Formats: sequence, C-alpha cells, structure tokens
Amino acid sequence: MITSLAKRCLATAALLAVGFGGSYAQDGDAGYAGSWLQVDIGARPTALGGAYRAVSDDGIGGLFNPAGLTTIPQVTFASSYRVMQLDRQLLFASVLFPAAGDAVIGAQWLYAGSGDVEARDSDGALLGRSIYQANNQFSVVFGKRFETWFGAGVTISYLYSVMPEINASSVGFDFGGMLYIEQLIDREVRDRWPVRQLQVGLVVKNIAKSYRWNSEEYVFRYTTSGLGREQTDDFPIEVGLGVSGRWLDEQLLTTIDVVQDAELDPRLHAGAEYALTPEVFLRGGFANGRLTAGTGFIFRLGGRLVALDYAFSTDRADEGSEHIFSFDFLL
Repeated sequence: MITSLAKRCLATAALLAVGFGGSYAQDGDAGYAGSWLQVDIGARPTALGGAYRAVSDDGIGGLFNPAGLTTIPQVTFASSYRVMQLDRQLLFASVLFPAAGDAVIGAQWLYAGSGDVEARDSDGALLGRSIYQANNQFSVVFGKRFETWFGAGVTISYLYSVMPEINASSVGFDFGGMLYIEQLIDREVRDRWPVRQLQVGLVVKNIAKSYRWNSEEYVFRYTTSGLGREQTDDFPIEVGLGVSGRWLDEQLLTTIDVVQDAELDPRLHAGAEYALTPEVFLRGGFANGRLTAGTGFIFRLGGRLVALDYAFSTDRADEGSEHIFSFDFLL
C-alpha cells in the first residue's frame, strides 16, 4: 500500500515533470483566420496546458471535445474570463442539459475582443476615433454515449467578427469522439492496471468555417482614394488526439494531446492534476513552450455544487503573463 506521503511525492514529481517539460516544446506560427480560437479558455484546461481533448467532462468541455460532455450529471452553468494584456478580453459562458439516453445538449458563447485602440494616420497623428475588433462564436453542442466504451459529439457554431465598417460571418462544425478503454478490457485484467479511467479523445474542428471580408464601406468612409477589396479566409481544419488516465487510486490525472492543422507545426500539450482532498486540486502543464499552473476548489452553496478554478499562464511573445478564472454551477 502506498502511503499518503509517497502519494504526495509522486504527484509533486509528476507536476514538476510536466512543468519543466515545457522548455522542450516548440512555438508555432500565427496569423490566420480564427487564430483567436487557439487561445485556451477555461481555468482548468489552461492549467493542464490545453491537454483537454481526452477529458472535457465539465461545463467548458464542449470547446475541446463535445463527446466528453456525456458524463455531465445535471444541469450545469459555466463561465470563464481570461485577463489578457493590451486591453484584450476572452470570455466564455455555457449551459448544459443532460437528456435521456446518456446524452447532453447545450448552448455556449465565446467572445474575443481587442478593446478600443486610438486610430492614427501614417504619420502617427491621432484621427479622433477608435478602432477595435470583436469576435463571437455562438454554438449548440450535443454529445451522446452510444456504447459504454464509445461516445461522440458535435458542435454547430455561428461565428461573427466585426471591425469598423467591416464584418464577416460563418457557420461551422466541430466533431469529437471519446473511447473509454476500460470498457473494452476484462474487469479482472483492468483491476491489475495501475491506471484507471483510461480515455482516448479525437477531435476535428473548424469544418466549413470561412470568413469573407469586404472593405468597401471602410475605404469609402475613411479614405479619399483607393478601392475596397474582398477577401475570403478559410479557417484551417484542426485535428487533435488526446489520452488521459488516473493514477494513485484516481487522485492523479495525467493527460497529453497532440494537435495538428494546416497552418501550424504539430503542437504538444500536457498536464497533470492532483486531488489534495476531494475538494481541492493542484494542476500544472505546458503548451508551446509556456508553463501553466492552477488550482481548483469544489464546495456546496445552498445545496448546489460549485467549482471555482484559477490558472496562471507564463509570458507569451513578451505580452506578459495571464490569469484565467472559471466558475461552474450545477443547478
């Protein structure tokens, strides 16, 4: 039998390994349609380095893998806010409803905004107005456990982005699957395994998402010469594969994802979560060379279960460190 002290030492070693491993991750490229969707939202997923495609078992899971939502036990409201530099904002809210047949349906909203920036001409002189960019993704999400060993889900999204006198919209789809390995193994065999709740998640995102921009109104209103331009930007399809499992009597969760799309090099995400008590959690992770860490606390409020989560992400591209807060409320 592993002692309590030994368990804590092993958990600490796992968290440190995840954290220091980040120094070996590679930074990818940027500058493509929908790049704001690549920024992790949600304190728990962020603290785990974004390695959430084989977890996705809470109110924010629909952003990572809708198939994981089938474990939601009751109506759940979730929200998150990411404190970012340069006046940028990243907000999320969702509500999920369990349905008959091991299914879940819900709605979610993701917002990414730049904040107001004073407009200047080519010489740097103020023009007396502000410019901004706001991105919204409104989604309906559905997940169902078709077999004890397999679940699948889909997210249908309407995207709308706006800048001064310029806007674009699109409809797109994300598909996910979750494989519950334990259900495929004889119980006597799996009881001898050191790992529990071994899961594999596969997600394909950004299907059919595309923006068509037209700058004619902007050029007509704010310039004295030149013609507007129409441009179509396709969102690169993203494929993510993740594996997660629980160790030490299910007190330690480890998870790892590999993500690939047409615009970025393959990206590795990894994280670990240790339950100090059934109510208190410590987390650490890495993604694209950045370290992440966080904590979570579950408690009851008026007979309802509430989860508060916090995450910290280290500096990226000299933009400063960021803080993420999340709130889940089971109604």
